[in-house]
Order: sequence, then C-alpha cells, then structure tokens
Amino acid sequence: MKRITIIGGGASGTLLAINLLKYRGNERIEINLLEKRSSVGHGVAFGTSHDVHLLNVPAGKMGAFPDDVEHFHRWLNTNGHDHTADAFVPRKYFAEYLNATLDDARKNLPSNVVLNLYDVEAVDADLEETHAKVTCAEGDIFYSEAVVLAFGNFLPPHPSVPDLEFTTATKYFQDAWSPAVDTDIGPLDSVLIIGTGLSMADMVMRLADKNHLGRITAISTRGLLPAVHRLGFTHPPFYDELRGKKRITELLKEVRHQIEAAESDSGDWRAVIDSLRPFTQQIWLDLPLSEKRYFKQHLSRYWNAARHRMPPETAAVLAELQIDGRLEILKGRLQSIEHYENFDVKYSFEGAKKTIRADAIINCIGSESNFAKLDAPLVQNLFAKGAVRSDPLNFGLDAHPDGALVGANGERSKFLFTLGTALKGTLWESTAIPEIRKQARDLAETLLQN
Repeated sequence: MKRITIIGGGASGTLLAINLLKYRGNERIEINLLEKRSSVGHGVAFGTSHDVHLLNVPAGKMGAFPDDVEHFHRWLNTNGHDHTADAFVPRKYFAEYLNATLDDARKNLPSNVVLNLYDVEAVDADLEETHAKVTCAEGDIFYSEAVVLAFGNFLPPHPSVPDLEFTTATKYFQDAWSPAVDTDIGPLDSVLIIGTGLSMADMVMRLADKNHLGRITAISTRGLLPAVHRLGFTHPPFYDELRGKKRITELLKEVRHQIEAAESDSGDWRAVIDSLRPFTQQIWLDLPLSEKRYFKQHLSRYWNAARHRMPPETAAVLAELQIDGRLEILKGRLQSIEHYENFDVKYSFEGAKKTIRADAIINCIGSESNFAKLDAPLVQNLFAKGAVRSDPLNFGLDAHPDGALVGANGERSKFLFTLGTALKGTLWESTAIPEIRKQARDLAETLLQN
C-alpha cells in the first residue's frame, strides 16, 4: 500500500488531494491530509468571510484543473452565484468550491483508495530508509512513502527597524487576518499599514466596509500599488524573442519593446505581461543565479505590482478614499517605530526624515519567505536535521522543479516534496492558482507513479 501524507489543507494541499483522487490507479493508496484549522480549502488566501475581499483572477480562469479552467465558474452558477466569467467574485466562494470539489472527488471511491482528513498539527518528520515518519503535536504518527509540505503563506516578518519592542503593543497586528483587527481597532483610530500590495488593499477594503472614519496611511519603500485589471486584450506570445537571453536587462528591453508595439496598436501592457505567463517559469529556470539576485533587488517589486493586480472594484474604493483624504499612500524607508500612547513611526524619503503617528499598525509586508527564520516547529526540525534547506535567494525551500525537496547535503529527497509558495525560489511564479493547480496535477501523477 502506498501512503501519502499532505501537510497543509489550504488551496495547495486540497488541490493535491483532489488530483490524487482523480488520477488514482488500481494500487492501494492511503492519503492523509493534515490541517490544524477546522476545515480544508481555506488557508490564509481564501479564509476571509468578507464579501469585499475579491479574487484577483476572473472567475472563468479559476478552475481547479489545468484542462478545465472554467470549472469554478460553472460551479458558481450551479450553486446560486450568478456571475459572468469575467467577474471578480468574493474569495470565500473559492474556499467553498474547493471543499465541494474535494467532497465530489471522495464520493464513490473504490475500496483501494482512502482519504483521511485530520485536524492536527505536524511538528516533526523523521526520514528513515523506506519511509518517513510524521509526528503531530496531538500525538498522532503517520508513516508515509511520500510527505508533501503544502504550507501556503506564513506571517510576515516584523518591520526592519532596530527596536522591536513595539511589537508587544495590543494594536500592532503582525497577522493582518486576525479577528482582533476587527475588534480592537476603533472606528476613529488612525491606522498605519506597512506595505502597499494586495494585502494592504484587502485591509483597506475591510476597514472601508466597516465605515472606518479614522485616517488610513499605507507605506512601502517605493509606494507601489498593485496595477488594476483591464480585461479584453490579448497579445501574441513572444517567448522565441526571449529564448536564450541570460540577462535581466536584455529580457526587460524586449518586454518594453512588446509593450510599445501593443500600445501603438491599441493594445494594453497587461496583455503583454499575461502572454509571458506560460513561459515565466522556464525563463526563470534559465537565468543565472546572479541575474536572479539582480531581479530580486531591483525589479521584483515592480514585477509584482504589474503582475499581481487588483480588481477594478477594489481599485475604485481605494481611489475614492484617496480623493476624500481618508487614505494616503507614502513611499519611504522605515527608520524606527516606538510605542507610547500611540505609535511614533519615523521614516526617510529622498534624504528627508519624516514622522507618522498612528493608533494602530497592520503589518502587510508579505509572507516570510526565508524558511530558516520561521517560528514553525515542523520547519525548524526539518532544518535542524538537514532534511531541507532554503533556496539561494531565500524565496522558499530549495527544490527541483517537480517539487522534490533538496536536503542540506544537496541531494534530492526520496520522501519530501512541496508545491506552491515554497517553490517560489525555484520557479518564481508559484503562488497563484493557475500555477498551483498544474503543480498539483503533475505532482499527483509523480507520486502515484513512484
């Protein structure tokens, strides 16, 4: 019997379980899905219950299967959510969809296949000669021929300032999704959001939905907001023009050329970026490490703003709040944060030193990607045993493109695999559903064939 343990029941782990059931063969298989939350399919990305938190991809492209991208849209309309394929729908629907799709996959399973869902937290894993042994905080032990780390997102790091004493303050929220954000921030409180990406947009939407009256300020080094989706445009693939180029500057020059050509032909730059998506992982894999480092330092923030966009509905609310003076976007580098009766935040921009005072701070820096720094028992134990290591850029875990993890000795693991955010250093584009659903299918086929 083949035993597979999936650690993490967010979108990545749930999609993998669905695909394992879909592509099962005649061999006896036991799949154990471990998720410390009370339900699967949610995770950080889709756990929100707020209607104002929308998917950042149109419904017609969010299907769970690479060969059926409209599956989610059909499910919406079948289940009383009447939306067009171009609609940006509440994210909570996608969590419901993943649960429903997993339930459908579990129906009428043959006797040779078992899927068990466990509400437990994996805290350790021992790699033995013929199997891996996963130990949970609750005392459960799972023996497996394959263990998949389907982590999803972690808490962000604290802001990079010398004194972190402020992090103990009640109204500092390292976890932007904590229920305390709703209960502890008063309607008149001034709120500082650190980070200006999609998580910031989510928090502003959350505050606006509550009719928050206090001033909201968001700050990041470059003050970049996510671009806004604009649908209805296409651009022909131009991977052949990029093939063989090993320098970021060469790639960027060609992308700019394509954007100029598109816009001169009444096109849109977003379609140019989107046309790269099927090839982005291969482009990344072909780059020397030095060029990847250059990209990380100089261009990654701009790429993220252009590539990971917000729905027009979200952008409209942010724009209205800015016009009304209720939301201000700042650029600058944080110098210090102190807490007395409120927060005293010093930052610098173009040589000038400035100060913000706020009643509450919400950390939207983004998930901690340096796994060696994570305060997670399982990850710490795997690092201590040399079973895993960070990728050279500290974007995630070192792994092969197929998800097989690399140990401290540089060898491919026989038992440990991953998908999703942990593969960001290997594949770069590895955090959105279109990439994760393909990884889930491919990894399911690999595990079932091994």
